[in-house]
Order: sequence, then structure tokens, then C-alpha cells
Amino acid sequence: MRKYFTWVSVGLLVSFALGFLPVGIYSAQASDLSATYSPYALISAVNILRASNGLPAYNSNSILMATAQAQANYMASIGSWSDYGPGGSTLGERLLAAGYPLAGDLSEGGIASQNVIQGTSSMTPQAAVQAWMGDSVHQIALLSTGLSDIGAGVTYSGGDVYYVIDCAQPTGSGRQQAYTPSSSNSGGQISGTPVSQEQTIPMAIVSTPDQGGNVYHIVRQGQALWQIAIAYKVKIDDIKTLNSLSSDVIFPGQKLLIMNVGTPMPVSPTAGPTLDLSTFTPLPTLEVVTQTVTATGIPTARPSAPVQSRNGATVVGGIVLAALFAAGLIAWVSRQRPI
Repeated sequence: MRKYFTWVSVGLLVSFALGFLPVGIYSAQASDLSATYSPYALISAVNILRASNGLPAYNSNSILMATAQAQANYMASIGSWSDYGPGGSTLGERLLAAGYPLAGDLSEGGIASQNVIQGTSSMTPQAAVQAWMGDSVHQIALLSTGLSDIGAGVTYSGGDVYYVIDCAQPTGSGRQQAYTPSSSNSGGQISGTPVSQEQTIPMAIVSTPDQGGNVYHIVRQGQALWQIAIAYKVKIDDIKTLNSLSSDVIFPGQKLLIMNVGTPMPVSPTAGPTLDLSTFTPLPTLEVVTQTVTATGIPTARPSAPVQSRNGATVVGGIVLAALFAAGLIAWVSRQRPI
């Protein structure tokens, strides 16, 4: 009976001690999805594949990171994957425009390769790389021995994910080659001068809804339809449908209907009659005297620093040891009592 009482006491004390155990010690940390599906996770998946094939890892390049992310954003804006960028631009043209020192024959696009893919939001970077390995064309960017730099881009939109990798070889000097791009074709104009895709594109400032809940955008010089779609987080086809556009050509000063949010802008209230204060006699000014009390010798209360979770195990260990000691003491006292 005494042994039973002893073990019951130990169980109760241990249960009491475990009740003080910080939950954070045993609870699994939530996975960081932003890190799992980041551009750098995509680069890591590519380099793991290269290592398994005995190839050196690619070097992450900031310019290629920017061009790949811009292409991913563009694909999200049109709701489809595309090897071509805004205005039909090629990979080589985009790299040169971004300032990358591209090696090779620039008239042939230089030494560069790009992979793009569109999938559901559950597609991981590893799954994208596996999909690219399904054909020899996409294997060029993954397993090339003539490329050394890489950039990656990831964009989520409408339940889909868009992955892009830009791989290239820089010049030996690290400087851009002299190159004059060919003039773009500006045929098919109706009136005015269409916005050129080669111009510097200013930021598209998002407009607020009008009194009817409609959101309009006035096209500025240098803006493109794809960039406006990204700014408002809508698709190019939606803008074209709302404005009955048959092409992506837009003009400075053109008013585009972007969406209807159904929330009109509040109407400013009508100004009421002005109060005549010419005959108003102000009340005498009251002087309010305040007494400043200086707290001397009163310590400033400071919040106690929270106990870090890494110390929780030490605290619980002490509690458990104390519980076991108490249980032993109870057992010893029980033996000393006569039956």
C-alpha cells in the first residue's frame, strides 16, 4: 500500500512539473514557406542537381536575379508562361538592357539560357527543376558547362506559381561589349505615338476609385500595358477586355479602365453657412495652475525580461528533480511509520 501511495505521489509531482514546461520547447516550428519557395531555394535546387552530375555550382548574380524576377512578374501579369518578355524582348536583350556583361556573339543572343514554367501554387522549386529535366532543351540551362552565373525569380498570382531561371556567361573583363540593338518595329499605329518598350518605364502610380467605384489609369509617356497590369495586380487580358483593346499598344494620355471595386470615393460634405462672430463676446480666459510633482527616490518600474525558451529545460529539470526528491522523502517517511 505504501509503495502504491509512493508511486502515485511521484506521478502527480512529475505531472505537476511537466505542466510548467514551455510549449515552445516541444512544439515544432512552423515552416517558413517564403524561404521554401524563394528564388534562392530554386537556385539551390539547380545547384544540387548540378552537384549530383559532377558539375560546379552556379554563382548567384544580382543582375540576373533582377531580370529573372521581372520575367516572372511579367508572366504573372499575362497569366501564362513565356520565353519572351515585354514587347517581345529576348533574354539577351533583357540582360544587356539590365547591364549584364554578356559574353559571346550578341547578335545571336550571347551565351545565355533561360527556363520558365507555370504551375499550381503547390509546385515546389524541386518539382520545377524535375519538370525541366524532362526534355533536352531545358537541360541546357541546368547542366551547361559553358555558363557560370544564375538568377531566379518566383511569383504567385491567381493560384499559380511562375518560376524563372536566367543563366549566362559574363565577359572575361566583366564589362559589357559594345553593341547597338536593332530598331524596333513600330508599325500598326492608328494615331499618335505608341509607348515604346525600349524607353525607360516610369512607375505606374495606382489610382483610387472614383465616385462610381471605377478605377482608371491615365497612361504616362514610357509606360507599358504589362507594367500597368503588375502595378494594379490584374491581368493584361482583363484590361484589354474592359477597354476593347485588340493589341498591347497604348498611348500617352490614354484613359484605361482597370477595374470596378464597387466602393465609391466618399463625397465631400457641402459647406454649411458661415457663423458670424462679429458680435460674439469671448469668455474670460481661465488660468489653470498645475503643480509639478517630482518623484524622488522612486525606482522606475522596468518590465522583467521574459524567460527564454532555451532556459525552460533547465527550469523543468530542476522541478522534476525536486519532485523526485520529495517522492523519495515521502517513501522514506512511510517506511519509518509502524504498521
